[in-house]
Amino acid sequence: MSLLKHSLLKRLARNIDLGISPLRWIDLYSAQYISDCQQEGYQGEGQQEVVALAVLVSFASSSGETYLSLANLPKNMLSPFEFPDLTLTEWTDKLSCSSAIRVVPRDSLSSFPLELVVNENVKQAPLVLWAGRLYLARYWQFHQKWERWLHEQSLVECEVEEPHLPILAGQIHDVFQFSREESSSEVLNWQVISAAHTLLQHFSLITGGPGTGKTTTAASLLYLLMQRNKLTETKLQSAHLSVKLLAPTGKAAIKLADSIRHHLQSIESRLLGSDLKSIRMSDCLPKSGETIHRFLYEQGALRESLNQDRLFDSEEVLLGEQESRKALVDIVVIDEASMIDLALMVELIQVIPASAQVIMLGDHHQLPAVEPGQVFSECVARYAHYRYSPFFSEQLSLLSGFNAESIRCESALSKKDTNENHNEAVFHPVCQLRKTYRFGGDLKTAAEQIKLGQNRAFKQQFNFQRETQEQVVSWHSLSGQEQAGLSMVSDYSNYFECLKTKPHLSDLVIAFDQFQLLCSTHEGPLGVTQMNELIETQFIYQHEPHRRYGSGFYHGKAILVTRNHAHLGVFNGDVGFVIADACNPSNWQIHFPVQNQSALVVAPGRLREWQPAYAMTVHKSQGSEYQHVGVILAGYAKELLSRALLYTALTRSKLSCDIWASSESLDQAFK
Repeated sequence: MSLLKHSLLKRLARNIDLGISPLRWIDLYSAQYISDCQQEGYQGEGQQEVVALAVLVSFASSSGETYLSLANLPKNMLSPFEFPDLTLTEWTDKLSCSSAIRVVPRDSLSSFPLELVVNENVKQAPLVLWAGRLYLARYWQFHQKWERWLHEQSLVECEVEEPHLPILAGQIHDVFQFSREESSSEVLNWQVISAAHTLLQHFSLITGGPGTGKTTTAASLLYLLMQRNKLTETKLQSAHLSVKLLAPTGKAAIKLADSIRHHLQSIESRLLGSDLKSIRMSDCLPKSGETIHRFLYEQGALRESLNQDRLFDSEEVLLGEQESRKALVDIVVIDEASMIDLALMVELIQVIPASAQVIMLGDHHQLPAVEPGQVFSECVARYAHYRYSPFFSEQLSLLSGFNAESIRCESALSKKDTNENHNEAVFHPVCQLRKTYRFGGDLKTAAEQIKLGQNRAFKQQFNFQRETQEQVVSWHSLSGQEQAGLSMVSDYSNYFECLKTKPHLSDLVIAFDQFQLLCSTHEGPLGVTQMNELIETQFIYQHEPHRRYGSGFYHGKAILVTRNHAHLGVFNGDVGFVIADACNPSNWQIHFPVQNQSALVVAPGRLREWQPAYAMTVHKSQGSEYQHVGVILAGYAKELLSRALLYTALTRSKLSCDIWASSESLDQAFK
C-alpha cells in the first residue's frame, strides 16, 4: 500500500513506475514526510511549492549535493508542475510561513552561521533555508559540525615559538636539500612552503595533481613535526608521537604507508646517520595504513562497532546511539581526501582529539565523494581566492627562506587579473603543490587539457592513429551504438597468461597492476557488469562455458569488495585474489594483500557483496595507480560524464591510457 497522499507526489510516482523519471522513491517519501510536518492551515499554492522543493532537495543528494539552490532549480524535473518566478527574497518570505522550514538569517560577516544552541523547535523542522540554499536538516547539522571544527582549528595559536624558527628553518633546508641561494630564486618551491605551512598550523590541506609529490612531502612533514616536538618537549610530554595514516580505501592506505615509510627512513638515514639515541619518526609510524572506516570502527564510531567485544547499554544496542571514543593520536595524515563525503568527515573529526595535527592530502580536480558533501574540493574552493596574510607569509618566509611577498602573491589558487586584488585570510589551511616530478609528457598534457575543458585540442592531439605504434594517450572513437569489442579487453591477456603457471599471490598482484579497465557506469552494454562478463568469457570460459555456473571461482580470479566487512578487516574497495588449495584445487580462499604480512585470508562464503575486479567504475579506482589504464565512456548515461570523472580516470595511469568514447560522449565529459 502506498504511503503517498499528496496529489503531486502521486503524479510523480506514476512517472517513476513508467520509468520516465530520474527521481527516486526515497525522494517522494521524504517529501511526504515533510508535507505531513506542515501546519494544517498551510495549504494551497504555497504548500504545493514546499512539497515540490522537498522532492528536489532530496534528489539533490543523489548527485552529491547537500543543499538545493533556489537560484538554480531543475524546474523541468517536476513537469507539469511549474515554479513561480521569484527572487531569493520573495522565496524566503514565502517559505518562512511553513512550519516544515526553518529560515536562518544571513549574516554578511560570516561565510557560514555557527549555531551554538539548538532548541527543540529547531530540531523538529525537517528543512533549513539559508542564503538561498535549502538543506535537509540532517545535512545542515553535518555542516554545522564541520564548520564549527574548522572554526576551532582557526583559533589554534601558532605552534612554533620565535626562538625555534631559525632551528626549524635549517632543518627544512636539510630535509629538502636546497641552499639559501636556491631559496632566493623567484621560482617558489611549494613542497618546502607546505612543510613550513604545516609547522605553523594545526590543520593543513595539501592539494596537487599526480606526480607533484604529496606523499613524499608528507614524509618530510612528519620528520619535521618530530623535530618540532623535540624542541618543545617537556618532562610531562612524551617524545614518542602517535601517528595514524588513513585513506578511504585499503589499497590507498597501504600505498600511503609504504611510500611514507620508505621516504622517511631515507631522510632519517641521511640526516641522523648512526644516531641511535633520538626517537625517530619512523619508529612512531603504525605497522600499516588504515582505511578511514577501519579507524572509525576501532573507535566505536560506526554502527558496525556494536560487533566489538565490549559492553553496551540498552540505548546503544537498540538505538545505535553509542558514543565514539577519542583516538589516542598526535598526528593524522589522510590521503585521497577528495573521496571523503560530509557525513564521513563529521564522523572522523568527532574521534580526532583537539590536540592532534591533521594533514589532508588530495587532488581537488578529482571526482568528489559518491555520498553528499564534497568536503575537500569545497574547502579548497573556499580559500582559492584568498591570499595568505602578511604575518603568515612572513612566518613562512622565515622558515622556508623564500620571499614573503612572493609567497603571499602566489598563495591564491585562482588566477585573477594582475590589477584585481585578492582578499587575505588570517586562517588559510590550503597549500597547493604545483611542480610535477613524475607525471609528465602526454599524460600531463592530456590532464591539463581536461582540467581546462579543451576538448578540441584533446581530440586533435590524441585521436588514435593505427600507424603509430607507441601512443601514450589514445582516444578510440566509438560510432553510434557500437558495442565494446575485444580490443578494449585485450590488454588483460598478459594477466590470464600468467594464471596458467599457478603463480603466488605476490606475482598475481604485480601482474594485475599492469592494466585496469575503468567504466563510467555500472550497467548497460558498456558498463562494469557487461565488461567483466566479456573478459571472463574471452579468457576463462571460452572453451568451457559450463564453468561459469556454480561458484565461478578459479585460481587467480580478482574480486572487488563492494561492502564493508569491518569484522573481517575487509572494506569496500579492497581487491582480493582467489587462491586454490594446493592439496584440494576445488577448495578456494580469498587472499587480500596486506603490508608486512603474507595475506588476509577470508572464506568466500563470508563475503556478502563483491564483483570481478577486471572492470570497475572510475569511482572505485580512486586511490589506485596502474601502469596502463583503459577508460570506457558510455554515451547512454551522459549524466554521469564529467570533467572530474575523465581527469580521475586518466590520472590513474602511470604510463599510458586508452579512452573509448563517441565524439559526443567525449564532448560531454569535457563540460
